[in-house]
Amino acid sequence: MSKIELLNVFGSDTMVLDVARASFDKKSDNYTTEQNNRLISYLAKNNHWSCYAHARVQFRLQVPIYVERQLIKTQIGVEYNSISGRYVDFSDTYTLINEWRTQSKDSKQGSAEPLDMYGQEACNVIEYEVKEFCQNAYKNLIDLGVSKEQARTILPLNLNTTMIWTGSLYAFIRLCKQRLKPDAQAETREIVSEMLRQLKENGKFAESLKVFDL
Repeated sequence: MSKIELLNVFGSDTMVLDVARASFDKKSDNYTTEQNNRLISYLAKNNHWSCYAHARVQFRLQVPIYVERQLIKTQIGVEYNSISGRYVDFSDTYTLINEWRTQSKDSKQGSAEPLDMYGQEACNVIEYEVKEFCQNAYKNLIDLGVSKEQARTILPLNLNTTMIWTGSLYAFIRLCKQRLKPDAQAETREIVSEMLRQLKENGKFAESLKVFDL
């Protein structure tokens, strides 16, 4: 089961505006809301990305390892640290597939329509058996005295890991643009969608997210 929590937000739309106006030694409170919104839009449309790089957001995420890999591919402006299987045993939480999909015929990396009911049930059985086997094998290796750093190598990619994802606002926007595309993996889209929902609910970057169509 995945978990997403917005931990910290540094900055706001006002910070983006003040950074943009630093060259003129001006601040956003000298301008009307309409003028500020126009500038926010201008910055986005003209790719003045550095103004969006000063503000930062931070999330705690519990996600399967295969989703973690998709989240950390956006590396510019991002820091991340995740739980280490060298120090702790985290072999007891997994994210199971809700709906199995067929391989896309148009994309080597994507998926297509769901399998039929028989296929869904058969895949669920396989997934459960593999998860149980790997989890038990890991515990058996530990009982035999094997180090955690080696025992972890047999665990599957649907094992959940906990990570702290910290990035600039611009890095977060890039993450959304990449991982909310229709051809992105559905399981990753769900995580990023929830991250975006929580940041929108926070409200500090309402105009910035709006001008990037998020």
